[in-house]
Amino acid sequence: MQVSRAIKRAFLQAVPSSIAARLLRKYPNLRKSAPPGRSFIFGEYCSDIRVNVDTLYKVERIMWSGSYEPKLVEFLDTRNASGWTCLDIGANVGAVTLLLAKLVGAEGKVFAIEPGPPNLRRLQKNLDLNPELARRVQVVPAGMGRSRSELWWAEEKGNPGNALLSQEGTHRIPVDTVDNFVREHDLDRLDFVKIDVEGMELDVMHGAAETLRRFCPILYFETLARYSEVHHGGNFQLIESFLTGACGYELFRIGTGGELEPVTQRNLDDYTVAIHPTNVITE
Repeated sequence: MQVSRAIKRAFLQAVPSSIAARLLRKYPNLRKSAPPGRSFIFGEYCSDIRVNVDTLYKVERIMWSGSYEPKLVEFLDTRNASGWTCLDIGANVGAVTLLLAKLVGAEGKVFAIEPGPPNLRRLQKNLDLNPELARRVQVVPAGMGRSRSELWWAEEKGNPGNALLSQEGTHRIPVDTVDNFVREHDLDRLDFVKIDVEGMELDVMHGAAETLRRFCPILYFETLARYSEVHHGGNFQLIESFLTGACGYELFRIGTGGELEPVTQRNLDDYTVAIHPTNVITE
């Protein structure tokens, strides 16, 4: 039986700090459940990337385990990403941005798109720790959606650093579309797009319709079950219809060893990959 993260955290808080420290050193996966109160630089994220870790933040606790979204890591390991241009939409503190910057190499480019001022500060600190990777990254302090507008950044209660864009919050945020962004930055290629925007994935996709049809990039996006009820319960059906119908994509989950397995909106994993049949991937 899998022990919940909350139970692990309660255990780590209950035992003497010396025992907790030994357990956290010995079992990297346990670090995802570490209680708040620790802050330090971790030098082994994705093997050799340096990152700031504050155990108050869920994303940073997971990064401390050594990887973030391991299925994505396995999938990208099956591809040759050298020279890619990537968008990381909902970059947070850079867990995926830093991995992509490592994989795309000196000729590649990663646009880290993050609306939240607190996350932007922590993202920049992580880039400062990795100057070679930072040269491949451009931070974009904005949200992405269906149209150009303004929304509020609203942090999720009890989950610092995790937020959504809504009609009220603590920071007013400019929102643009991917299509506008691609035109204004005069991009001549786009290979990979990650979208993790707390249930607004469909809005981002609609704002990227022209770009998806032009470049057919690989899409990797969040499909957590809790967001299935967005758009009156039709969120995932609408995403599937838009991507497969309007844009010609096929949907997959990431299986063993990074291999792709076809899915529909009825059996999605927490994250889904969309690939266009004309997108030639170098193995």
